[in-house]
Amino acid sequence: MAIKQELNNGVLWAVIDRPEALNAFDIPDLEELRHLFRDAKTNADVRVLVLTGTGRAFSVGADIKAMDKMTEAEFGKAASLYQALAREALSLDKPIIGAINGFALGGGLEVALMCDIRIAGKSAKLGLPDAYMGFSPTGGLTWLLTRMVGLSVAMDMALSTDMLDADASLRVGLVSRVVADDQLEPVAREMAERIAAFPERGLRNIKRSFYMAADADFASVLTLEEAYDSDCFRSEGTQKALKDFIESRRK
Repeated sequence: MAIKQELNNGVLWAVIDRPEALNAFDIPDLEELRHLFRDAKTNADVRVLVLTGTGRAFSVGADIKAMDKMTEAEFGKAASLYQALAREALSLDKPIIGAINGFALGGGLEVALMCDIRIAGKSAKLGLPDAYMGFSPTGGLTWLLTRMVGLSVAMDMALSTDMLDADASLRVGLVSRVVADDQLEPVAREMAERIAAFPERGLRNIKRSFYMAADADFASVLTLEEAYDSDCFRSEGTQKALKDFIESRRK
């Protein structure tokens, strides 16, 4: 699988491009995704990463034909790669937007949940078919999904294997926006470019603080927020944004 990449205006637009297999993941594909996250982390020109898919799917997850030929060691490597992807995504101090086109199933849903914002096209279908073939989730899904939709909905999705359409996904909090299919790319690009223009320190600290707060007690969260906001105030980008705002109000 080639991941098509395009960097403009601080936005790295990455397209999972294996449409003949509905963008399914084999081991080399997972390794390529890990490199994508790592490269986005170290490239100072990247301010926001957008992840989407070619054709009828964001990704349907594991390549079942390839999995059928795997040894136990190879399967273990694939599972470890999903875990590595989750670590890379959550440690990436830059926003990740998932533009969910078509199917996001199994490992594809796991990767979608690693995104900080998910926008779904109207025809999107999200689900967890793992139980149907006797598997269980990886990629941090049990932690991420439960925090997004609650334990009841998460268990329903995992055990029933029922897919949710875009509107149902919006209702339960699995995605934050639903748009017409032909508007998915324009809306995601506009959002990404707008976010990329914000001061970098604030974006970094917002992402860090929200994920850290998920497992912290309230007193620790208050201390964390104060430290991060003070850190933002000291940054050159925030100081410039303040001055630019004041100057714009004078006009």
